[in-house]
Amino acid sequence: MTTLNIYLDRLSHNLKFLRSKISSKSELIAVVKANAYGHGAVEIAKCLEDLGITMLAVASADEGKILRKNGIKCNIIVFYPNPSDVSKIIKFSLEPAIFSKRMWVDLTFELKKLELNDFPVHLKFNTGLNRIGFEAKEIDWIKGKITDSSFKIKSVYSHLSSSEEKRENNFTDNQIKAFERIKSLFLSIDTSIKFHLLNSSGVFNYPECNYDWVRIGISLYGYANNIEWDKNLLPIAELTTKILQIHELEKDQVVGYNNGWIAKQKTTVATIPIGHADGIGRCFGNSNVPVWIKNKRAEIIGNICMDMFMVNITNINCAEGDEVVIFNKENPANMFAETGGSISYELLSSIGNRIIRNYL
Repeated sequence: MTTLNIYLDRLSHNLKFLRSKISSKSELIAVVKANAYGHGAVEIAKCLEDLGITMLAVASADEGKILRKNGIKCNIIVFYPNPSDVSKIIKFSLEPAIFSKRMWVDLTFELKKLELNDFPVHLKFNTGLNRIGFEAKEIDWIKGKITDSSFKIKSVYSHLSSSEEKRENNFTDNQIKAFERIKSLFLSIDTSIKFHLLNSSGVFNYPECNYDWVRIGISLYGYANNIEWDKNLLPIAELTTKILQIHELEKDQVVGYNNGWIAKQKTTVATIPIGHADGIGRCFGNSNVPVWIKNKRAEIIGNICMDMFMVNITNINCAEGDEVVIFNKENPANMFAETGGSISYELLSSIGNRIIRNYL
């Protein structure tokens, strides 16, 4: 009844456009972490391989393992590996991002036990986001460890914290300058090392900083954190369901848990079979968030339930079993999310596994 339709031709469109925004000498890293932002990592990765992508990125070793077990052959970066996942990283030919001395030491120890050399790794540096990453002052420590590490450093990268904000942005400019200094220091060590800094918003806002590689995540799926940029992309997923039941309410009757909504007049209410277990969080209840029935706006009323929510259909001529659009190309996920005080990333990546993914 509830289906996430995923249009792979739109994925191809987005990839083609994003390629047009960067230098022909740069390559794209397609980010498929969090189950490809809720779209299905295996199916999306297979499509991306067919479209010529040679580097994917995931959050964890387990995400990489799933891709390998389903036949994905291209290189896979693990952004946030755990030191305890070293054996899994080695077994499934994953490429870990090393962001701390602890990870460096633990991985070196495991590789030496297995007598492995030139193992591909990526070094993550903190230039201002202050989430994870080596500090620039630790480069001398890294230099002293490289020879005895069994590593082959494939890339050095960082992450902009505010790449979607308007230019000129002093904070972002300082991050770029810091990364340039890091780049210069590593080029003096090994000229074959690649560099990357940009995420999806950065592709649009800082195209001059595309370096060797560019990481594209949310933009692959149709969103770029800016109304103007979004016009160039196509949301690849559409979430639809069907009306489960219709009720006629009298004035002062209530809807949902904790009497979350009270009818001010006679009201027709439809129950929709999707809830917070499916990714529709409590934030969407009672907040004028619309879904679409017969191309008309139907606002969510009452608190979101585990498996369903209710909408006001008083002015819509519809019946049980009629289609309900949660989001689609015309009413995209970012608009639905923002109406409820959320963002596209959170909504899409939260879509539950019991919702059928239909690839078209």
